[in-house]
Amino acid sequence: MTQEQDISKLDLLFTEIDTYRSSKFFKRLIEFCARFKTLAPYNAMLVRFQMPGARYVLTSAEWRSRYHRGVKAKARPLIILVPFGPVNFVFDIKDTYPLSPDDPNTTEQILKAMENPYATHGEFNRQYLHFLENNLQYHGIAYNPNWETGSTVAGELKPLPNSSEYMKVYIPFRKGEFPVQSKAHYVLSTSSDGHDGQTLATIAHELGHLFCNHLPAPKGWKHAWAERDIESEAKEFEAEVVSWFICDRLGIKTPSHEYLSGFLKSNDEIPKGASVERIFYAITKVWEMCYNVNFTYRNGLLYKNDEKFQDDVKAIIEKNK
Repeated sequence: MTQEQDISKLDLLFTEIDTYRSSKFFKRLIEFCARFKTLAPYNAMLVRFQMPGARYVLTSAEWRSRYHRGVKAKARPLIILVPFGPVNFVFDIKDTYPLSPDDPNTTEQILKAMENPYATHGEFNRQYLHFLENNLQYHGIAYNPNWETGSTVAGELKPLPNSSEYMKVYIPFRKGEFPVQSKAHYVLSTSSDGHDGQTLATIAHELGHLFCNHLPAPKGWKHAWAERDIESEAKEFEAEVVSWFICDRLGIKTPSHEYLSGFLKSNDEIPKGASVERIFYAITKVWEMCYNVNFTYRNGLLYKNDEKFQDDVKAIIEKNK
């Protein structure tokens, strides 16, 4: 079963249960999932459905190795997904206990430390923005960070269906990085006036449009998708949620918070056509790009869809063995 098929089933769940599409439920859901900063977004959502009052979850082995805590005999296991495997079990902090009575890691201290595990002293840590910017190339996105624009527009992601523009995509090897020429399928521009936090928020927003299928797939791609026919309000809502979620996890304050709070307070339901499942899919993709240090060209849309690029990469690999 593919992740796309899983997404359609989740959509069906939220469609059939009216409560799940209410603004109040959605607000609680995304705030809960954003708070679980060390869990993949999908797994945070699974924990929310199983135990809405959970505060911090780890496997029994992680509780023991990180905090010298054991799992209580009658603890309630929570199911999460794991890569290349069926499931794993995690336990909330309230179902654990210190293995040593004089252990300094109290429940309150652990929870406080986990409020923002990616926080740094001083300014926003630029390494996450660096990862995000660097990984754009693997999706066939040419990047222009010096866009001269007015104050009302922070960025734009445009398809390049008939363009002859090419870009260099750098493939890392133990011997160094090797450039592979590829057609640029999209161009992402961000304002030259933006600070690091604003730039990251803008890129996350524009990638939200891409991964929520608001943009057409490039011609000739093997796994092309259909551009979703929904109102602009729903598109902006989905992209804003993606941007807010990523930034909240990294401790970046953006205007997305005010927008979402205002919208959800003024409307009983999320916009018609908006997909909670597609939002979480997009969040997962963007989060992998800015946090997962193991993200490589193989994870990108370009390698998975552009056969010429794939052949060129394989030739470079063979040549440099």
